[in-house]
Amino acid sequence: MKSIPYVFTTTVIPFDKVEEAGKAYVKEVKEFRRSARKLGKELISNAVRAADDGIESIGVWDIQEGKVGEFFALQQKGMIPYHKIDGIKYRIEVRLKITEALELLGMTAPEKDE
Repeated sequence: MKSIPYVFTTTVIPFDKVEEAGKAYVKEVKEFRRSARKLGKELISNAVRAADDGIESIGVWDIQEGKVGEFFALQQKGMIPYHKIDGIKYRIEVRLKITEALELLGMTAPEKDE
């Protein structure tokens, strides 16, 4: 089975730390994206919403086959500047595409236009 997963990164920033986190983001994002684009394609670039406990941002990358470990390490390294900001929470998740999930069950995904 060919494995080309998605990586979701969800970050929650306390309302009183948004400006500080924004400055960290602007400082780090260009270098991260330059390196990350060698490993995958950015599908969602930080979709943002106000949540109960702060500002929530989600980013999604479509990772090249065999590159998920390298991307995961790069993403984790990219989150290090946020460790210094009190209250920020994040999670990095690897998710299968539906075609891969169905293959695990011995099934094939229907065509998109069916």
